Amino acid sequence: MKTANNTIDPGDTVVQVVIAVPIVLLLLLMSVQAMLFMHSAHIAVLAASKGAAIAASTDGDLVSAIDSATRTAAELGAQLIGTPSVTVIDGFVAVQVRVEVPNVAPFFPTSVLRQSEEPLENFVPEDER
Repeated sequence: MKTANNTIDPGDTVVQVVIAVPIVLLLLLMSVQAMLFMHSAHIAVLAASKGAAIAASTDGDLVSAIDSATRTAAELGAQLIGTPSVTVIDGFVAVQVRVEVPNVAPFFPTSVLRQSEEPLENFVPEDER
C-alpha cells in the first residue's frame, strides 16, 4: 500500500550515491596519500640523522655517512632519489636525503627532502685536557 507522504523519488537515492561515493573515495585516497608522505618524510629524517651521526663520529667521513643513510633508507623500504649529499662546514656535518613518495592521490609531491646536522666530534686525549 502506498502512503501519500512519500516524498522520496525512486531516483533520489541513486543520485545521492553517485555524488557521495566519489567524494568519500577521494577523501580516503587523500588521507592515505598524506600518511604515505609523512612516512616517507620520517624515513628521510631518520636516514639523514643516522648519516650525520656517523659522519660526525668518524671526523667527517663522507663515504660512511652516505653508506649509512642509503642503507637506512633501504632497510625501511624507501626509494632514494639520487645519492645523499654530505657537507662539512664550520665544524658541522649536514646530510641531505631525498626520498620518493609513493603516489596514490593526485596533487601531492612525488618526493620529500630532509636534512640533518650534527657537530663534528672532537676527541681530546685525557692528558691534553
